[in-house]
Amino acid sequence: MAAEVIKWPSQQEIQQTSSEVFRRTHGTHIKIDKPTKHQESYCNRKHYHSIQVQIICDDKCKLIDVFIGYPGSVHDARVFSSSFIYPQLSELCQDGHLLGDSAYPCLDFCLTPYKDNGHLNRMQTRYNKVHSSLRIKVEHANGILKQRFRQLYHVKLRKIERVVALVKSCCVLHNLCQIQDKLLFDCEHNPLDITAIEDENVAVADTNMTFEARSGAAKRNYIASVI
Repeated sequence: MAAEVIKWPSQQEIQQTSSEVFRRTHGTHIKIDKPTKHQESYCNRKHYHSIQVQIICDDKCKLIDVFIGYPGSVHDARVFSSSFIYPQLSELCQDGHLLGDSAYPCLDFCLTPYKDNGHLNRMQTRYNKVHSSLRIKVEHANGILKQRFRQLYHVKLRKIERVVALVKSCCVLHNLCQIQDKLLFDCEHNPLDITAIEDENVAVADTNMTFEARSGAAKRNYIASVI
């Protein structure tokens, strides 16, 4: 069901929403037991075994793309550039763009915050605040997904193929809940545990995206100057 439930919105769907230019992308780690093969590759910077899950969501916390299974030691930027959807994003986003955190490269179709080196000007600080207030939706989507399916906090499987299948199944069920507007937990009694969402704001890895990065920086500067 994944191909039918987790998919990029159609042009009609894009036109029906007031926030069509903003999609959010986020990388998160799913903790796993030590896998049967290549254990070292799956040990992340926090020294536990995990797989990477990259999610892109809309303004209703519905997942419109997921990329699952890269080892936990791999940087978010590399996962992003290796994902199946990456070569299509320029066409899919058209005049819009994704919003990503500082682990991602700043590209024409993926805007990131200004790196806070203690010398941001007023325009850059204002842009970062607006960016953060919009991108928080993907943090919420990630948190809701893990609250609905608590086994995602630590998957007790050792074969990566089975872990990937389980995570994808949870993503499908999450979207079915969002589509039908049915919550599997009472928010009043099970508040979203924001502290459980990992902080993945690490430095952007060196990539071969020099031209796209220049274009992305120019677009970010323009948007920052007019908001």
